Amino acid sequence: MSDWTPTTLVRVDRDYDRRNSGAGGSRFGSYVLARESELDKDDRTDRAEFTAWAWNIATPPVMSPGYIDIRPDLSVTFDRDEDGDPVVKVVAPLPHRALAREHRPGYEVSDWEAPYGRGERYPKLWGPAFVKRPAVLASVTLLVPAKDWDLFVPSGGAAQLVDDAQLAVETAARLINEYAGPHVAGLLGE
Repeated sequence: MSDWTPTTLVRVDRDYDRRNSGAGGSRFGSYVLARESELDKDDRTDRAEFTAWAWNIATPPVMSPGYIDIRPDLSVTFDRDEDGDPVVKVVAPLPHRALAREHRPGYEVSDWEAPYGRGERYPKLWGPAFVKRPAVLASVTLLVPAKDWDLFVPSGGAAQLVDDAQLAVETAARLINEYAGPHVAGLLGE
């Protein structure tokens, strides 16, 4: 697996998936087959709906650890907006230093903490464990339209369901890094 970079927001963990499959196949594949009933007939060939369905399965909390790894400091979801168009939502905590001076609190406050990520470049951030003073926990939510992305088009066949799901989330992961990655890097000052 490659290291996280400013624009690498998600990555596929096929090796972990295979190594930890009880049947020697794919953990993700088992989850997909177990949730097949959640798909309507039309959803099996709708690239946005199918990708959103497969992404939900491939990431925590459904799969933990997920088939898709998400950079520890972020939350990344793939969904559809009110018009049914695909959209990627990235949420990132913003430490106070990322705020313009005029928007920083004029008094001492607690900030995000990285209790288990000391020394990591992109640690998971948490609210303060002990709240002794006010805490200001800022975050940014980035919505990236994916309507024009070249998403994988599933075959719709039952025999190809697992392969289609893998290709759908792997394609989405590549596109998220390509299109949303630079935006996140810019927002976080990297």
